[in-house]
Amino acid sequence: MILTLAVIFPLSSAFVIPLLHLYGSRGLRLFLPIMGLGAFVLTLAAAASGFGDYALAFFGGWPARLGVVFVADGLSSVFLALAAFGCGASFLYFYEQMGTGPWRFYVIFFLLQASMNGVLLTGDLFNMFVFYEIFSLAAYLLVSYSLTWQAVEAGLKYLVMGTVGAFFILLGAAYAFIATKTLNMAALAASFPQMPKATLIVIAACMVVGFSLKAGAFPFHFWLPDAHSSAITAVSALLSGVVVKVSIYSLIRVSLLFFGDALPSVFDVITVLGVLSLLGGHLMASRQQDIKRLLAYSTVAQIGYIMIGVGMGTATGIAAAVFHSFNHMLMKSGLFITAGRLAEEIKTRNIQDMKGLYYHRRGMVLAFTVLAAAIVGVPPLNGFMSKWYLVVASVEKRSFLAALALVFGTVISASYYIRVLSVFYTPGEGFSEHESRRPVLAIAALFSACCVVLGLLPFFTPIWELFVEVGSKALNTKDYIAAVLLK
Repeated sequence: MILTLAVIFPLSSAFVIPLLHLYGSRGLRLFLPIMGLGAFVLTLAAAASGFGDYALAFFGGWPARLGVVFVADGLSSVFLALAAFGCGASFLYFYEQMGTGPWRFYVIFFLLQASMNGVLLTGDLFNMFVFYEIFSLAAYLLVSYSLTWQAVEAGLKYLVMGTVGAFFILLGAAYAFIATKTLNMAALAASFPQMPKATLIVIAACMVVGFSLKAGAFPFHFWLPDAHSSAITAVSALLSGVVVKVSIYSLIRVSLLFFGDALPSVFDVITVLGVLSLLGGHLMASRQQDIKRLLAYSTVAQIGYIMIGVGMGTATGIAAAVFHSFNHMLMKSGLFITAGRLAEEIKTRNIQDMKGLYYHRRGMVLAFTVLAAAIVGVPPLNGFMSKWYLVVASVEKRSFLAALALVFGTVISASYYIRVLSVFYTPGEGFSEHESRRPVLAIAALFSACCVVLGLLPFFTPIWELFVEVGSKALNTKDYIAAVLLK
C-alpha cells in the first residue's frame, strides 16, 4: 500500500492544485505545505519498507509476468531517500522564495516527483518507460519555467535530446519483448542468459545509450549544461541533485539484472563512459566563467565517478556508486542553491564579478566553501569518503586506469573550485550589505552539516557496511527474481 501511495499521493496533488487555485489562494496556502510534507513522508516510508527485505505491490490481482508490480529493495530504497530529501529541499527553497503564487510550478513539480518515484519502484520495463516520459516532460517544462530565451532554448534542447534517449530505451524494451514475450524485469532477467549474444548486444547498446543520454554522461551531455544553468535555482538543484540520479538508478538496475551474468562486457563499456565523463566534465568545467555552468559541467564529471563505480560490477563498486550518488545530491543541490541565490542577489553569474563576496555574504559563502570542499574530496567530508571507496573498488577490480582517472579528476576539480573561492575571499567592493534570508541560509547550512556528518559517520558507525549490503543484494539477481515471480 505504501509503495502505491508514494506515487499516487504526489500525482493526485498535481491534479488537486488547479482546483484549489480556482477557489483562491487561501486553499493553496493551507494545503500546499501539507502536500509537500506528505510526498516527502510517503517517499521516505516507501524507502524504509524496502530497505530490510523486498516490499512488493501487485495491481489488479495479476501475476507479475502479466500485470504491473512495484518492487522496493535496498537499491531503490536509497534512491527513494535521495529523491525525498532532494525534492523536499527544492520545494522548501521555491516555496520560501515564491510562495503559492506560481501554482503551475507546483503542478509540474508533483508530477515530476510522482513519476520519479514510479521509475524507482516499478518492476516492469514498459512502465519504467512510461514514468520516464512523464518525468522527462515535467523536467522540460521546469527548465523552461522562467520563460527567458535561454531557458526556453535549453528546454527545447533537453526535449530533443531526451526524446532521442527515450527512443533508445523504448527500442531496447521492444527488442526485449520480442525476444522473451514479457516486460517484467524479473522475468526478463531469468530469460536473458539463454538469449543469443547478438540480441543481447543490441538490447544492451540501446539501454546503455538511452540511460547515459538521460543521465547526461559524456559524450551524450550536450543538453545538461544549458538545462542546469539556465533553469531557476530550485530547478537547477533538483535536476542536478535528483533527476539525473533516476537515470543512474535505472542504469544500475537494468545492467545488473539483465547483463550481470549474460553479458558482463557491458560493465567495461560503462567504465569507459565513466572515465570519459569524469575527465571531459572536469576539463570543461575548468574553462567556465559562469558559476552555474561550472557547476553543471561538474555534474557531468560526477556522473562519471558514479558510472565508474557501476562499471566495476562488484559489491564494493555498486556500494561506492550509490554512496556517491547520495553524497552528490547533498553537495550539488547545496552548491546550486548557494551559488544560485548569490547570483540572484548580486545580479551576475560571472565569477570574476563576485570578487570580495565573502565580506558581504559570509553565511552563504561559508556554506559554499564547505560544499565545494566536499565535492572536491577534502577529508574528512563525505565526498572524500565516497571517492575513496570508488578508488578502492577500482583497485580491487585491477582497473588501475579508472583509479588514476578518479585521482586526476579530483586534482582538476580542486583547481577550478579554488579559483572560485579565491575570487570570493579576495577583498572587493560594490555589493550591498544585505544578507540572504534565514530560511535559505538554514537550507545551505543543513546541506553543509550533512556533508560533514556523512563524512565522519563511517568512522563511528557501520554505514559503509550498509551500502555494501545494498550493493551485494543488487548483485544477487536470483533473490530479486524469486521475490517477484514466486510471490
